[in-house]
Amino acid sequence: MSAPADVTRGLRPAAPPPPPPPGPIAQSVAIGFRSVYLAAGLLAVLWFSGNIREIAPDSQAVVRRFGSIVRTQESGLLLAWPRPIEEVQILAGPQQQLSQDVGTLEPPTQQSQALIGPSAGGGGLPVDESAYLTGDGNIVLLSATLIYRIDDPIAYALSQHHVAAALQRLFRASAVHVTAARDLNQFLVVNNPAASSNTTAAGAAPGGAVTALRAEVRDRLLDDINGRLQALARAGAPLGVQVERVDMTAWLPPQAKSAFDQVLVAAQSADREVAEARTDAERRRQGAAQLSEQLVASAQAQAQEIVSNAGVDTAGIVALEREETPMTRSSLLLQQYRSRVSEVMKRAAAVTLVDPKSGVRFVMPGSRP
Repeated sequence: MSAPADVTRGLRPAAPPPPPPPGPIAQSVAIGFRSVYLAAGLLAVLWFSGNIREIAPDSQAVVRRFGSIVRTQESGLLLAWPRPIEEVQILAGPQQQLSQDVGTLEPPTQQSQALIGPSAGGGGLPVDESAYLTGDGNIVLLSATLIYRIDDPIAYALSQHHVAAALQRLFRASAVHVTAARDLNQFLVVNNPAASSNTTAAGAAPGGAVTALRAEVRDRLLDDINGRLQALARAGAPLGVQVERVDMTAWLPPQAKSAFDQVLVAAQSADREVAEARTDAERRRQGAAQLSEQLVASAQAQAQEIVSNAGVDTAGIVALEREETPMTRSSLLLQQYRSRVSEVMKRAAAVTLVDPKSGVRFVMPGSRP
């Protein structure tokens, strides 16, 4: 049994010798290729995950595939193909407010330059004010900031580079329309006695009325701007924004400001003189009232004294009137007659007595008191 096995083992061919180990150069080349493969793999992973990102709560994303917008996404995890297949554009969220300053008209015309004057940007005036004509023929300088938000990200992404210029044009058109329908008093605090008297007669505080006018102008501007934005959307050219607030400051031209200041100083001086005159009149009225009270009190005291004296003088007559006994009444009457006659006789210069029966007259000399 062992012989055939030995024979078979003897018939097998001999195994080839093992290959020689690679040299240093071959090992270096192999390590280099492995590093290249690993770097390429890492780059591929980074490339595939380049557009996998987290969208912040106050942001939203617009995804473009080969330049065409395919979808939008608000806050959360965004999965998109890597560039250049898809591109992700991050925009402000629908609740985030953006601001846009309305610049001055460029280039300024000669008329506006003459109205604004050479001190534009100085003397307290901003550099972005523009002149507008009011309904009463005056000039007002307006500097405004628009606060808006993105309500249509696709439309905003398509027209993003034109939004700033479009908002400025929309504000200027709305400002021209609004200012032409209102007077200067609704933009600035000017001294108008008629308006102040009407406001006071209506029973409202002047400060509250001025604040209401400013708020009404801003609301009218806001409604007009949003109306024009909706008209653009209906015409097929939406901007994808909605204006939330208009922060506007009104100024007077430098030349007009000096004139208004002079009028205001004159009005304040007149008001001060009127106040002083009213104070003097009130002081005199109070003095006259005090004198009147003194005269009335003195007259009342004199009247009471006269009444008291009259009561004393008529006390005897009142007693006779109340006496019911005839004899006592006659004696009291004779007593009062004699006392009164004696006083009368003392004051008379001469007295003539005539007897009614005989016609005899007696002349008795009297004495002056």
